[in-house]
Amino acid sequence: MDPPRAGRGGGLTQREETQLSTTASTTETNLALAREYVDRVFNAHQPELAAEYFTPNVKWHGGTLGTIEGPDDVVVLLQGFIGGLPDLNAVEQDAFAQGDFVAMRFVINATHGGPLFGVPATGNHVQWTAVDIYRMEDGKIAEEWAADDLTAILHDIGVYSPPWLS
Repeated sequence: MDPPRAGRGGGLTQREETQLSTTASTTETNLALAREYVDRVFNAHQPELAAEYFTPNVKWHGGTLGTIEGPDDVVVLLQGFIGGLPDLNAVEQDAFAQGDFVAMRFVINATHGGPLFGVPATGNHVQWTAVDIYRMEDGKIAEEWAADDLTAILHDIGVYSPPWLS
């Protein structure tokens, strides 16, 4: 009996095995990069390091906050956000990666210790959930979709009380 032939239902060709291995390696590298970015920029409160992780034409999509383009402008946004929540801590709940995309879900805790969205510091504890999706390109973040629960943030800093929380 002949052994199964590669590429004919009996296994993978060397080229296919190499592609799978490379894809798995890239996916793992992308997930590690996203985790490092969150740890260094957000949890270590160093927004100025964000530009190291971005492509030159990065796009940050923030839903109702709009889209920010370019590393310098995204860093300014992050400096304002982290500056308003100086002890921010994002705890990863889930992370998935496939090819050039990484999706992460977080629970974030912070103290409103500086101006945020034009609201002076209240000292209030803030907690919300977020889902961030990153598209990687050449080992850097080319796009991010940030879906943070802004209602929870605004409620916790005391500027909005939705009817379902009253």
